[in-house]
Amino acid sequence: MSAPRGLATVSPLSRKWYDLSQKAIEQGKPHFRLGQKKIYFPSARVILLRPNAKHTPYQAKFVVPKSFNKLDLRDYLYHIYGLRAFNITTQLLHGKFTRSLPMPFRARRRSPQIKKMTIDMQDPFVWPEPQNSYLQDELDLSEESKQYFQDRTSPGADKNKRSLAFGGIIDPEPAAENFVPKKTQ
Repeated sequence: MSAPRGLATVSPLSRKWYDLSQKAIEQGKPHFRLGQKKIYFPSARVILLRPNAKHTPYQAKFVVPKSFNKLDLRDYLYHIYGLRAFNITTQLLHGKFTRSLPMPFRARRRSPQIKKMTIDMQDPFVWPEPQNSYLQDELDLSEESKQYFQDRTSPGADKNKRSLAFGGIIDPEPAAENFVPKKTQ
């Protein structure tokens, strides 16, 4: 009688591959067989996503082209970023339905599918906290814009006068006009 499935021992071939990959990692070499196709300027767009609640810091999720397979992603991450991807899972999401016309003539169309891949990494990666300086700069810019708009459009505003918004650099210096009294004309 054979051993239960969960309690089976590791096969010698699996142990051999594990030892070879650990040896390659220690030596700084790739832990997998490299692809033979050379691509000098990759056109694929690989997008790193923020992790879900179920992901650990040792996992990363990417949106990849539908033509990518697990070996392509592993090769891409290793050669471009030097990142070792160990366990790769694939997820193909259905496209959402959209309707183009009003109610009686509605035809449904499906948007393209999205392919996501999750990898396990050797070292953890934690997203940095967003900086508030960008948000503060945007708020300051909107306040300056409001000040400039108010200087130009408020009742009784002199439209030829330079605005003090943005340090006074937006409005050009008014051209000098010669003063000619009415009596001389």
